[in-house]
Amino acid sequence: MSKLDVTQLFGVKGLVAVVTGAGSGLGKAMAHALDINGAAKVFILGRRESKLKEVAAEAKNGSLIPVVCDITSKDSLQAAASKIQATTPFLNLVVANSAIVGEVTSMAPRPAEQGLDELRKELWDKTPFEDASQVLSTNIAGSYFTFLAFASLLGAGNTHPDSIGKSGLLQSQFVNVTSTVGLSRAESPSFIYVASKAALNHLMKTLSSEFSKHTIRANAIAPGLFYTEMTEGYIPENFGTVGALPWQDIPARRTGGQEDIAGAVLYLASRAGSFLNGCILLVDGGMLSVRPGSY
Repeated sequence: MSKLDVTQLFGVKGLVAVVTGAGSGLGKAMAHALDINGAAKVFILGRRESKLKEVAAEAKNGSLIPVVCDITSKDSLQAAASKIQATTPFLNLVVANSAIVGEVTSMAPRPAEQGLDELRKELWDKTPFEDASQVLSTNIAGSYFTFLAFASLLGAGNTHPDSIGKSGLLQSQFVNVTSTVGLSRAESPSFIYVASKAALNHLMKTLSSEFSKHTIRANAIAPGLFYTEMTEGYIPENFGTVGALPWQDIPARRTGGQEDIAGAVLYLASRAGSFLNGCILLVDGGMLSVRPGSY
């Protein structure tokens, strides 16, 4: 079979992975994409056991394994890592997808006539300090400690004789799910959330540099507007239909769907994306290109 055959380029057969925040939304879609395309084991992490079991029960090839974990707790992360290590001696991929939005202050451009005092009061009153702190700690520290919890297993993914990474072509990888808003100059959905995603993009860059000598790559997927459990209260479900949005907002004229995020993770996880390290992969339908100040 040719090395350029699609199954060789984008196949993930035999891959062993962890996906956090896999009980719904983007994490669920990525976990199913890995399962459907031949991953050997995909450990799906989240706080809601019932949701994880539902996702695992839907798996076409039965490779999804639920592990209850709270990524805001080092003890919980360590317990999850120990449980997974008892099942597999290595990992090839860890996808850190868990995140929270916190208090949404604006999902659309603010009116030009809004005065400074009015804006300051709205933002001050609407966002409790504890809420802002939780967004930052969950999204940044949670991702950081997720990586550290599984770093040794990722290292073993490059050397273990049963690993698909033993040839050196498919080095182990940590993938951060950040956001297009982390590359923008806009408030949407909040200044704190945007700052947390920008920090994640930088965290991925620093990890990709420092851990290169340990043969562990770090890349990011930066999604744009997707209809998920996290965003369903702010955008209509039918925005996923082509033509539902003007090209001035999103050139693709729709929000992202399961295939869009699935394609991104399969690219990074497979031979096709194995030459990438320190990359931020935009999956936003072109939104950042036309509205750099809004998203």
